[in-house]
Amino acid sequence: MKEQRLLFPMSSVGAEQPRPDVPGSHRHDPATSFEAAQKLAHSGKLTGQRRAVLEALRAHDGSTHGELGALMGMHWLTPARRLPELERMGLVRKGQPRLCNVKHSRCTTWWLTEEGRR
Repeated sequence: MKEQRLLFPMSSVGAEQPRPDVPGSHRHDPATSFEAAQKLAHSGKLTGQRRAVLEALRAHDGSTHGELGALMGMHWLTPARRLPELERMGLVRKGQPRLCNVKHSRCTTWWLTEEGRR
């Protein structure tokens, strides 16, 4: 069987890896994503969003990103973006997926770590 060539080159090295110097962006994101991430960080909103998501999870441990968004009165995308950052900080961990009460699809549950409980 002949090998099929890819239409777009795919690199596994560094693909979709977060850049530590720019929170909330990925190495191959367009420049506008880096600009938005830097603006969010410099404005203080990034810290505020992380804090709000962590507080919501403290009140409702084991929630999905959709449920947290609903509890916080914001779009589910905000906690969906902040939770992996909080995970890298060691404050939350992923749990077993289950049916989300908001999105009505299987979503990962998120749980506080010991560090996140402090």
